[in-house]
Amino acid sequence: MNMKTLNEWVEELKSWDMPVLQRSVRELGKLAGRVEQITAGEIADVVLRDPLMTLKVLRLVNGMSRSRLSNEITTVEHAVMMLGVGPCFNRLANLKAVEESLKTFDGALPGLLQTLSRAHHAAWQARDWANSRADMKSEEVYIGALLYDMGEILLWAYAPEQALQIRKLARRNKISLAQAQKEILGFDVRELQLAIAEAWRLPELMQAFMHCGNTVQPRILGVTLAASVARLAETGWHDSALLATYEVIAEMLHMHLDEVVHIVHRNAVLEARHWDWYGVPPAAALLPMLPGDWPAEHSEMEETLLSEAKLTPHPDVLSQIMAEIAAHLDGTLDLHDMMALVLKGMHEGIGLNRVVFALMTADRSALKAKYVVGAEPGSPLRQFQIDMTTRHLFSRLMEKAQGIWLSASNRKTLEPMIPFGIRPLLGHGEFFAMSVFLHGKPVGLFYADSKHDGGALDEARYLEFKQLCLRAAQGLAHLAKKK
Repeated sequence: MNMKTLNEWVEELKSWDMPVLQRSVRELGKLAGRVEQITAGEIADVVLRDPLMTLKVLRLVNGMSRSRLSNEITTVEHAVMMLGVGPCFNRLANLKAVEESLKTFDGALPGLLQTLSRAHHAAWQARDWANSRADMKSEEVYIGALLYDMGEILLWAYAPEQALQIRKLARRNKISLAQAQKEILGFDVRELQLAIAEAWRLPELMQAFMHCGNTVQPRILGVTLAASVARLAETGWHDSALLATYEVIAEMLHMHLDEVVHIVHRNAVLEARHWDWYGVPPAAALLPMLPGDWPAEHSEMEETLLSEAKLTPHPDVLSQIMAEIAAHLDGTLDLHDMMALVLKGMHEGIGLNRVVFALMTADRSALKAKYVVGAEPGSPLRQFQIDMTTRHLFSRLMEKAQGIWLSASNRKTLEPMIPFGIRPLLGHGEFFAMSVFLHGKPVGLFYADSKHDGGALDEARYLEFKQLCLRAAQGLAHLAKKK
């Protein structure tokens, strides 16, 4: 099969009716009901949450005849004012939702949403740093960071098959995305990004932000660093490359390193409050986690099995496992074998899709995942670690041997007790959790949910979950005696 040339890609994209997030369509629909009263700023607030929508508006206004524009339009609010609120709504009528266009490509939508979430995080960081430097046009910097990885965003939205192939090749061969892009496409997507930015007549300032080598100017350096922080933070906040980035930020802002780290973490938490626009865990979800290696990627087959799995409870499997654990309470099973049985009972016997056993650290300052079953590749749940030095739902749970079932009936009461950074790890549905004690001391915690059922759980499964946790505690007690 012949590869399309870079010019052919650009020509195709020129006439592409770019879709946007369904949330953008919905929010603009709400504003349309009172079009006579709303301001350009209100429209911009919606548009700037969605990189696709931001790109669409800037492309639209800068594509107008230059005779109608005195200068390039570099902000969304200015774009709306130039178009006029009413005409702007007319031009943005009949928007297509990207969720619809990607629904037939398994794995493409999560890939796009993760990229959009990362772009928003980068934009949030860059704007705050620009404000610290008293930049009077910080929205330009925000948009520069939001569109910094425009090529990657366009690839997921326009060519999901190739985007998926690139990701799989990069993971399988352990090569960079740029290398994988050249093998699949024949060019790096940053080349496509710069070519399409010129073809769409995006402002020269936006094109300058995209040239990652041009890092002398503070505004451009800030965008580049923000994009770097956002990408590195996707896999944890304890990377040496991230520390090196902090040092450059500190020099740029003329601040102490500790102050910069505090600011970056604060920005990540503030940005994470908008995570429901993208539906993927924000980078701030990883802030409470302790340093450690990121888990190795799963194979392509494992990814498919995990993403498609929807478990049905098997009472016979559960009964067999309960009996087998009871028969080995004499200490003839080691910790690994016994936990394998317990997790299999929860996963296959009870039908709980995602199960974690988190062990209390020696100094009792944190709960750290020891065994994880059923979490998707790259899921932060695989790095389930919770700081136990502050008071919250899980620290209370570890005060005595007890279980909880977070359900629709008690969500309003219990959810505020969950540390903010932990919430995205746990999904949107219900979950079970139970502490495990040995000789009166807390040793760990079981967590389980049923994500693929829409998150709904029931009384029968909760009772079985508690019974299996108690049986595991018995097994652990006998192992302790054996030592």
